Amino acid sequence: MNATTQAIIALLPKKPILIPAEIAAACGLATTAPILADIKTGKLAANSINGRYLISRSEAERYIELNEYTPDEG
Repeated sequence: MNATTQAIIALLPKKPILIPAEIAAACGLATTAPILADIKTGKLAANSINGRYLISRSEAERYIELNEYTPDEG
């Protein structure tokens, strides 16, 4: 795991279940669109409860490691 990936994972909230907005924020993404697209294509496993996507922290970490996100330029 590279230093950027470690830094992004450190930005995730310290809780077992996350929502797409929390993952997007940690990744430095301007919107949740890329996260939601990856949920819909199966690249990021999530459970939908009452219309909200919930993602385990371990799945979020796996996803971040595989994607090696870099923050959006703004």
